[in-house]
Amino acid sequence: MDHRPLSPRRLLATCTFFVLVLQGCGGSSGSSSGEQAASGPGYFDAPFASASSLTGQCTATQEKKFIRSYLDEVYLWPDQIQRRDAFAYDTPADYFSAILAPPSIDRFSFSSTSDEADARETAETFDVGIHWVNTGTKSDPLWRIARVETNSPAQNAGLRRGDTLFGRINTNLYSASVQPLYYDFSFLRNGLLLRADLRPAPIFEDPVGPALQITANKRQIGYIAFEAHYGNAQDQLISAFQQMAQAGVSDLVLDMRYNSGGYLYIAGTLASMLTPSPTLATRPVFVRLQPNAKLATSYQDAVLRMSPQLQYVDNNAFFKAGTALPQLPLQRVYVLTTGTTCSASESLINGLRGVGVTVHIIGDTTCGKPYGMARQDNCGTAYYPIEFRGVNARGESDFANGFTPTCTVPDDLDHARGDAQEAQLKAALTHMETGSCPASNLVAARSAATTQMSTRPSGSGYTPPQRQRPGMAILQPAH
Repeated sequence: MDHRPLSPRRLLATCTFFVLVLQGCGGSSGSSSGEQAASGPGYFDAPFASASSLTGQCTATQEKKFIRSYLDEVYLWPDQIQRRDAFAYDTPADYFSAILAPPSIDRFSFSSTSDEADARETAETFDVGIHWVNTGTKSDPLWRIARVETNSPAQNAGLRRGDTLFGRINTNLYSASVQPLYYDFSFLRNGLLLRADLRPAPIFEDPVGPALQITANKRQIGYIAFEAHYGNAQDQLISAFQQMAQAGVSDLVLDMRYNSGGYLYIAGTLASMLTPSPTLATRPVFVRLQPNAKLATSYQDAVLRMSPQLQYVDNNAFFKAGTALPQLPLQRVYVLTTGTTCSASESLINGLRGVGVTVHIIGDTTCGKPYGMARQDNCGTAYYPIEFRGVNARGESDFANGFTPTCTVPDDLDHARGDAQEAQLKAALTHMETGSCPASNLVAARSAATTQMSTRPSGSGYTPPQRQRPGMAILQPAH
């Protein structure tokens, strides 16, 4: 089995660190679960040809054979691959989804076009810049804007956090390729019914917000909104920590409530800046990869370690490998979360706890993804099957049901993030001072403006169209 050493090239973060680039791994005689009695030319059976021998053969049948071989080689649950007739599925991507382990085992593997994958990993996209969240229920939704991207059509139109969708969105953005593209809707703000008629444009989804300093009880407290482990997030985080170190910050609130993951090497860099210097000097394990049994030998040294120096960079990085990382004199870290906090973000929490850093979680239970993946492209499609479980220095990865908050606090859409009166940040500040969660009357629920609205302003069961942001822990970029 030929493999290349670990490098930053495939470090994407659906939930773990390096991805070994494996070649020539076919020939398995393993069996699959599911419809064992079914047979026919569309039911591909072991032994499988190596995936590498099928790469670039862009007919529907050969692409599906590639998928079956590749999953047999790298999928974390090869014995749970479902036996399906490949010819019953219109596209290779449909076949890929159909043969994955049942959702009770795997709810994270996915595929997309290679172009979509490139845009996601660079944080560049063509969109309007709105992140919608449902603050109601599935059957009784209340869709509100959680975040607006900087310099986006939405920001330029004056939309902001807390605006509430009224009715349904009229758009062809995600279903048409002809101009003009549009994204039009009505929304409520402070009881007023307003209108937004947006035209999509190229935008850069900023992965890190401004570093803020809050003075409380004669202490300097840092606050960073960390949105994604993609794009130039690593450079921005290093710059933010340099500013906070100069400002004498001694406590930190890391707002990851909408961070669904990304590259593990970025999470590892952030963990290094949050770990006390004496511990960091030992270069402790941040995450260790545990693959399927067939790959266990190849992965035995697949470890991402923390370091006082920057280890992994992409080609466009401002800070170069070997740069000394800034350190803050922290005894603890506060992390703001929701159910969208996922994958690489959870790996950060798990990795810090693995080296003895106290992490207080304020918000809601995280998504629960102790698994990681690597991107594999073939014929214009990028596949992201789960390939490994990530464990910390203590061998822990028991967060498949998510991390439980220290203090359960709802996302407060009636205040700007970074506002000391915003419920989650306010709870973190309270816990810093008292060591206790705030009383329930200090936690914002639905605003008066919200409770005066129609109970179903967008219709029962409606979901507004928006760009999908899957939870990811990827070792490194594919290019």
